[in-house]
Amino acid sequence: MAMTISMEDDLKRDFTEVCREIGLPPSTAIGIFARAVVRERAIPFPLSAVSSAERAAQTYELSVADGIRRGLAEVATGDVVSRDEARAMRAARTGA
Repeated sequence: MAMTISMEDDLKRDFTEVCREIGLPPSTAIGIFARAVVRERAIPFPLSAVSSAERAAQTYELSVADGIRRGLAEVATGDVVSRDEARAMRAARTGA
């Protein structure tokens, strides 16, 4: 069964060029997308109203929060070193 897809001329041109660089005809790329949607029962990439900059900031915030959580867990278990011990360890690593 044939399917017709409409898209802006600029998008079609850019999509065709990227497909050519990958080595696929555009129709094959669309077919791969359709198979992934059917297999996953979902769009095979995240859809979001969040910008990439906001997503990067969220990822950074989660990383910082994770570091704080690990640090607090280390303090709670007593698995910490003093400032002098940390300096000695750094000096030993750098040979200073």
